[in-house]
Amino acid sequence: MPMDNETNALPVSQKKYVYIVKGKNENVALEVDERDVIVNADGDIDCPLDMVLRKNNYTFNHLNEWDAREINFIQIVEGESVTLRSISLTMNL
Repeated sequence: MPMDNETNALPVSQKKYVYIVKGKNENVALEVDERDVIVNADGDIDCPLDMVLRKNNYTFNHLNEWDAREINFIQIVEGESVTLRSISLTMNL
């Protein structure tokens, strides 16, 4: 498999990203368009959730319908997945 000689990283096309919304009764996988993935000011790989929801024909209202408990932003490289960010939506106030 060809490597990028400058960074010794896999080409971007070999990486895939997905958001997994863990609900009370179901988990929903949201495909992420590779072109929407950015490196934020902190140097972290990121992708705006609202954009991903919209491109998958969902809204924030669907998070409530799914009774979302956790949202994970996952990078998949050659079948291996790494959770880049996990957001817990269950808070005791």
